[in-house]
Amino acid sequence: MSVYAQKMTVTGKVTSVKDKEPIIGVTVLVKGTNQGTMTDLEGNYSLSNVSGNATIIYSMVGFKKQTANVNGKAVINVSLDEDVSVLDEVVVVGYGAVKKSDLTSSISTVKGEDIKTLSSGNAMNALQGKINGVQISSSGGPGDAPRVIIRGVTTTNGSDPLYVVDGMPVGTNINFLSQNDIESIEVLKDASAAAIYGTRGSNGVILVTTKKGKAGKTQFQINTSVGLQTIADPKMANASEYEKVFKARYTNDGSTPIWNTPEGSTGTDWWNQVVNKTALIQNYNISFQGGTDKYTFSGSVGYFKQNSQFDTGFWDKLTARFNTEYKFNNVVKTGIDLAPKLERWDDTPSGLFSSAMRMDPTTPVYRPEEAWVDNKYNNYQRSYNNQVWNPAGSLARQNYSSDEYGLLMTPYISVEPIKGLTLRSQFGVNATFRISDTFIPKFYIDNLEQQELSYVERKFNTQVDWNWTNTANYMTTINKKHNINAMVGYTMEKFSNYWLTGSRENTASNIIELQQVNAGTQSQKASGTDQYTTLLSYLGRAMYNYDNRYYLTASVRVDGSSRFPKGSKYATFPAVSAAWRVSGEDFMKDQEFINNLKFRLGWGRVGNQNIANSAYLTLMGNADYVLGGNRIIGSAVSSVGNTSLRWETVEDHNIGLDMSILNNRLSMTVDLFQKKSTDMLLQKENLLILGYPDWNSRVWTNVGSMKATGWEVSLNWNDKKGDFSYDLGVNLSSVKNKIIKLTGQAPLYTKELNSGNYIIRNEEGGDLSGFYGYTCDGIFQNKAEVNAHTDEHGTLIQPYAKPGDLIFRDRNHDGVLNADDKTFIGNPFPDLMLGFNTRLAYKNFDLVANFYGTFGNDIFNTTKSLYAGTSGSNVYAGTYDKVWREDNTGASIPRLSVNDLNNNYTTVSSFFVEDGSYFRCKLLQLGYTLPKNMIKGLGVRVSLSAQNLFTITNYSGMDPERAAMGGVTESGVDNIGYPNPRTFLLGVNLNF
Repeated sequence: MSVYAQKMTVTGKVTSVKDKEPIIGVTVLVKGTNQGTMTDLEGNYSLSNVSGNATIIYSMVGFKKQTANVNGKAVINVSLDEDVSVLDEVVVVGYGAVKKSDLTSSISTVKGEDIKTLSSGNAMNALQGKINGVQISSSGGPGDAPRVIIRGVTTTNGSDPLYVVDGMPVGTNINFLSQNDIESIEVLKDASAAAIYGTRGSNGVILVTTKKGKAGKTQFQINTSVGLQTIADPKMANASEYEKVFKARYTNDGSTPIWNTPEGSTGTDWWNQVVNKTALIQNYNISFQGGTDKYTFSGSVGYFKQNSQFDTGFWDKLTARFNTEYKFNNVVKTGIDLAPKLERWDDTPSGLFSSAMRMDPTTPVYRPEEAWVDNKYNNYQRSYNNQVWNPAGSLARQNYSSDEYGLLMTPYISVEPIKGLTLRSQFGVNATFRISDTFIPKFYIDNLEQQELSYVERKFNTQVDWNWTNTANYMTTINKKHNINAMVGYTMEKFSNYWLTGSRENTASNIIELQQVNAGTQSQKASGTDQYTTLLSYLGRAMYNYDNRYYLTASVRVDGSSRFPKGSKYATFPAVSAAWRVSGEDFMKDQEFINNLKFRLGWGRVGNQNIANSAYLTLMGNADYVLGGNRIIGSAVSSVGNTSLRWETVEDHNIGLDMSILNNRLSMTVDLFQKKSTDMLLQKENLLILGYPDWNSRVWTNVGSMKATGWEVSLNWNDKKGDFSYDLGVNLSSVKNKIIKLTGQAPLYTKELNSGNYIIRNEEGGDLSGFYGYTCDGIFQNKAEVNAHTDEHGTLIQPYAKPGDLIFRDRNHDGVLNADDKTFIGNPFPDLMLGFNTRLAYKNFDLVANFYGTFGNDIFNTTKSLYAGTSGSNVYAGTYDKVWREDNTGASIPRLSVNDLNNNYTTVSSFFVEDGSYFRCKLLQLGYTLPKNMIKGLGVRVSLSAQNLFTITNYSGMDPERAAMGGVTESGVDNIGYPNPRTFLLGVNLNF
């Protein structure tokens, strides 16, 4: 008895039953206390001040928990056995979780550790190429959210998936979330998985699970990365080449050049004047977790900042996340997750890349100093030879910023009154408050470059969304064969938006102290409103499997939305899926080649309510009229409603195969799918005879249908040879987007090359958002070719053409170029998406490489007009040697011309269409973990990373990936957006 009562030190070693190797990071905890430790690199542990009759618990993910009674022993060695049920990882599904082996739907999972390697403000950027069937397109602007398309597009009404963080729907953007806080991300790709989210599941659902506390000694992690971003110089013509090109345009047309550059003017490299060679990006995060058997906790604080490539412009965010869970007893537990944030934007100037490329390089940045005035914004030089505003002046005047404060809070309580039955209630609140300030200073550079009165504006925007979710989940096994998992529940949601804007003009000065609304002296304006949307939903799901071989899952959700009129507010979204695990059959047990083989079938329906809150209402609003020369404020129809609106529905079919072979070293997943929308919500033009004003003549209707058909294949190989281990993964997918039905009126046109000259056409029976224009058959090389381009009567088809102009095809051979000769000339969506990911590790070194590419997609490259010098614009370097001339025939760029009577650069044609295929090294990272005997009690890993290191492409623009941004009906048009920068980072990770 005296031995058991005394305090002692217990040491030992933890090894694996399978290979007898030591296990690192095992939690060793004295039962009933918070006294614990973790095993070191050799699997050793030491616990001091332990009671002689204590019980010690050994636990680690992937292994079965084990206990040992001290019984006065000072050395206790244990061996842990692998836990197959844990190694067969748990996957989060809507309102629950299941083993990955029990899935009957198409769900992809990425662990948080796999996305931490890439430093980004939005975690979805790190998923690029890691999940097949998901197209992620990024841009490099600070705070820009990536475009995410899951398994193609079935509506013209948006493509963003729904994000759910710890059970709380948070909309279509997770910029606020720190990557270091993420435990796992699950992507629900087919309707049999997403139907449980009903109304907002038509574009797929992305579930984010954040890190939670763990019982044991408190652990701390510090993750930092700092680096530099750089954007390649597009290489524009210098002053001498610009002058040569500028004058050649006139002489080619037989006219005298209008050259305004003064003698002796020196050239200006506008790109270097406006765009910085490097920009800083930094990311810091401190996290901790710990607890006891009753109480667990975790927390983190993170800071991320990305500067723009200009002197002005950045995005930063300060995020935090704290969660706790307390077990009162074996029946009741409760917890809360808190995630406050602060985001700030110093807005990056839009269009400055384009201005820096187009600006006249003979123009200096400033006027001569003797012409300077007190208003510093007046001292910039007006362009000598074109109408581009001075980009350095535009940058100096940039003054738009926003601060956003937010809190995501999800308290919950869980009760298990009887074994297997869990009752859970969670009330989530997501609140944001944004203040945005704008100041446009008064300045005068030229009659065409001025602001007569300064303008100051402040806008307040508050959003408060709450979600109350109540579920009952019952799990049981009957006769060790029949496994049942059933869930019922209901949710109530409300989305509130309050905004108020006030503005004035004509402040007394441009100084910062007077950049306040009160400082304005005229044109006082104010506006604001409240907006509300509500949802009420009932849901249920039943999952059954017999002997882990035959699986059946059925779910249903009934949604009621305030956005639809009476009689159409509710819709039902059912789903059913089944699976057969062939490898569980008796006839498969005697073979060792196939470790797992499962077939899946799924069907389901999901909905879309992405319309205006008042879409079914006809509303009146203020309108200005001029009567007798006086401004009169009156009323007019502000929106036209449709009381017959109903839900847009997407029906989904999926067939899949999961297989692993060679002792689970090689795994494969194959899916075939089809999604088809009906009653697609689309704004349709009203008949003009109804008398609505033209700007209010559009009304929401259910008139469309689209279809997305595709396939996915993923292959993963992992193995270990001594101290060397490696993982290789390939993801391949293809999706075809077809329009079945639109409004029944004229096709839908978007994206103009110039006024009234549209690039994209959507029509029934065609591909989504195809480029539509003339086919270009090359360049006229001589006058004989111009004269030969005639109809059957010898009439010139292009009467204004000259040698060096583009040849436009007369497709119907009627001798006239008109709309009948236009055709589809490109498709912005890829035929194939490819992701390749690898991780190599040897002793303390590791190498991570991620690649992503799209193939078969086209880009409409409007920047090719930078070869034309239109309106005196600057041109690409080397233009004079690339354009067609009598002594440079065979060139692919049309001749230089001021008048461009052939409309080479104002006609939508295949001349602008390029292959947008690319293959990009998204991440290359080399890491080294310091041996623990060098720094006792501290884990240290350092890394060097390169993001967007290289891109293999034939595309001539700045960034083929950036061109894919934009709405689904505006994809693939390159208008010189913010490209993805190349980034180099140094990272340090500490664990203690």
